[in-house]
Amino acid sequence: MSVTLPSAAVRLVPAASLHVSKPTWWLESRFHFSFADYWDPERMHFGALRVMNDDLVKPRAGFGRHPHRHAEIFSYILQGNLSHADSMGSSEALPRGCVQYMSAGRGVTHSEMNDHDETCRFIQVWLTPDTTAPGYGEPKYGSTRYTKADRHNQLLHMLSGTGPSPAWHSVNGGMAPIRLHQDGNVFVSESDAGAAYELQLAARRQAYILCMEGSMRVNSDQLQARDAAKLKGADDSATLLKLSTAEGAHFMVIEMAKSDDQ
Repeated sequence: MSVTLPSAAVRLVPAASLHVSKPTWWLESRFHFSFADYWDPERMHFGALRVMNDDLVKPRAGFGRHPHRHAEIFSYILQGNLSHADSMGSSEALPRGCVQYMSAGRGVTHSEMNDHDETCRFIQVWLTPDTTAPGYGEPKYGSTRYTKADRHNQLLHMLSGTGPSPAWHSVNGGMAPIRLHQDGNVFVSESDAGAAYELQLAARRQAYILCMEGSMRVNSDQLQARDAAKLKGADDSATLLKLSTAEGAHFMVIEMAKSDDQ
């Protein structure tokens, strides 16, 4: 006998509500949460998700060497190339659809530059680390290169964490190659018009969904490019999460342990 699951409650984060920062000639950022000189007590974090910045970096410019500590940081490139170099000796440039990851641990310095002649757009995400997770402390760097085929009309599991991975039938590749020091999972998809996904959000789990390009529907709510949605599951049962892309979309899903914040 099949059981009909309730739909997860959706709270929209419209692109127009994001803080737009233009601190210098080469950078335009959209902040989903309080960051740098922007502070909003209603937008401090969503569970372990502390930072989500949508950055546009002009050619031959970027973030020079600067420090980080106690943050799980990854960048997903949407346009151009992003060059990374750090105090651990890591150095590489990655194009669209690839992901860079750095666990800052007790301290690291790095730079993120656009060394090319095309504007670079990337989504940078910080998660608060679980400092008790095995192996936490020393900084680490990693990256994975993907092609469009890896994420085309399916969910690509890019990063996993210390907790369970959702058993979603539309996930490509099984266990993610990059492991976070936090209970979270990160998926992306570049889906054609007409794609649809029915996912179960397990009890005591939540998700943050970003429509990076195109448009999509999350349950009954419509998202345009740069819109986001917060979803919280029930405490005692799974809830249903329906995603559809009537006109095509490139989107990210961050699934994590449920928190008491909004």
